[in-house]
Amino acid sequence: MRGQLLPQAGSPAQAAGDKAIVRGTHRARPPEETWKWIQPVLSRCGITRVADVTWLDEIGIPVFQAIRPNAHTLSVSQGKGADAMLARVSATMEAIELWHAEHPRVPTITATVERMKPALGYSLDALPMATRHFIGPDCRFDWYPAIRIDGQGDSYVPAPLLRLDACVTGRWIPTAFRATSNGLASGNVVDEALLHGMYEVIERDASARARRFGTAKPVDLSTVDDALAHHLLELFEAAGVQVTVHALASPFGVPTFDATITSPAFPTPFGGAGTHLDAGVALSRALTEAAQSRVTAIAGARDDIGRTPYREAHFESVNRSPAAPAAPNDGRRGVDFSSIASSSLGSLSDETRHLARRIESVTGRSPLYVDLTYPDIGIPVVHVVCPGALSDIGH
Repeated sequence: MRGQLLPQAGSPAQAAGDKAIVRGTHRARPPEETWKWIQPVLSRCGITRVADVTWLDEIGIPVFQAIRPNAHTLSVSQGKGADAMLARVSATMEAIELWHAEHPRVPTITATVERMKPALGYSLDALPMATRHFIGPDCRFDWYPAIRIDGQGDSYVPAPLLRLDACVTGRWIPTAFRATSNGLASGNVVDEALLHGMYEVIERDASARARRFGTAKPVDLSTVDDALAHHLLELFEAAGVQVTVHALASPFGVPTFDATITSPAFPTPFGGAGTHLDAGVALSRALTEAAQSRVTAIAGARDDIGRTPYREAHFESVNRSPAAPAAPNDGRRGVDFSSIASSSLGSLSDETRHLARRIESVTGRSPLYVDLTYPDIGIPVVHVVCPGALSDIGH
């Protein structure tokens, strides 16, 4: 099934592993076809509305929201992209994958840590553990079957690590793992979903290392030669938004960037991160996510915003005419963008194998995934787990 479109009525023919678009993201289908494909299942996944919130801000980078009023976690999912349809599909697919994670239809087995240890192929302490966990050899958990992405066998993952359900049950359960959405991803094909999941894990690892060890290096934005990333920087500049970008060092050797934006119109800094073998795609993801973060605060609808963006903002009177000079971009000195190693493989399946090998070379273990796909829905959804990768609380 890897690299293949799951059977779905009316789905277009697509060769396994082909990339239909590569501008700002790599996908197996054009976004218009994806939108047509997923529309029939929106109500099944609890999605009642998909809204364009781009022009709540003045930047103009497309941002959409997908709304699930009865969600067990976030009822508002965000999406961004190089154009409106990519942003629409991005928001909707994120809502769909969250619904799958909230309603897992995955067979489980219940067993002690001691009994499961020989079948895992990794140590439990390589997973995100709760700060004061109680895990010992006699602890009994539900376990999800997991698949090695390198195709070399199976494993298991503790179900409490991946269960996403914030509903109040009236029952106290001691914490063991930090339940996480890190690595949760969907796609047009399974390989596309696996890539999204692995890239997210690598991005979060690089971000955690930068915070802990100060490994981020500023990027000289005047050296950016990727067409889309350059266009996005022009949109920020035209809106009077200052941009700072840092390259995040990663043992996985995958380009990862962190972007921060601020302006007099909304002086609170907002950030975004992006990871991809293609450095242009990685930078574009970081820039569009930063714009998305700001629109999220302006819209005020997402469940987990909190008060910080509003309490930290100190607004000034802004009366900028179209002819007034925009605030200059930051980052005029720093790492030359062209010096950052970048590559782009021809197919999604080749990219999946390549990235899995990179992860294993660092962690010593193949990345795993739990298949959350509903066969009757037909949209590939996976939860990628990379034992040994770093992450911070919050995802």
